[in-house]
Amino acid sequence: MTTMTATTITPTELTPVQQIMKRWKMNRNALLELVALLPESGGGWRPWEGGMTTIELVHHLAATPDFFFSAIEEREMLVPPVPPTLAETRELLLRLTAEHEQKLASYAESELREPATIALLNVTEPIAEILHRLIGHEAHHKGQLFVYARMLGVTPPFYVDVTV
Repeated sequence: MTTMTATTITPTELTPVQQIMKRWKMNRNALLELVALLPESGGGWRPWEGGMTTIELVHHLAATPDFFFSAIEEREMLVPPVPPTLAETRELLLRLTAEHEQKLASYAESELREPATIALLNVTEPIAEILHRLIGHEAHHKGQLFVYARMLGVTPPFYVDVTV
């Protein structure tokens, strides 16, 4: 019988904002890596009639963080038009990633405890919880895109960026 010795890892103390940013970037970086691998020829492909095309799914992933930010800020969501090509959709994803990263980094610790309402979901909760919903939503659709990639003959990267 083999005995295993437990290793204690002392994590670096992260603030709540840093924790949220880390979890978002772990997912977003893997998404960016995956989208870079998708073939342009697969942009209009959809796995079933009525499902999102690859372009539409990447657009959804790029634009949806603003659904959560708009709820927090009590404003209308900004939805950019769906680009006609996968290359243009990649550019949109990169541009919005930079904007969303700045937005996430701008929250003060005290703001994370303030309540906000997502009317569409009929939920009021602290901003930190809404940001966790954003991460969960993105992870869900990133998982869909991993399946799309496999069906398009692409071997996806690891599901998260562990270097963050």
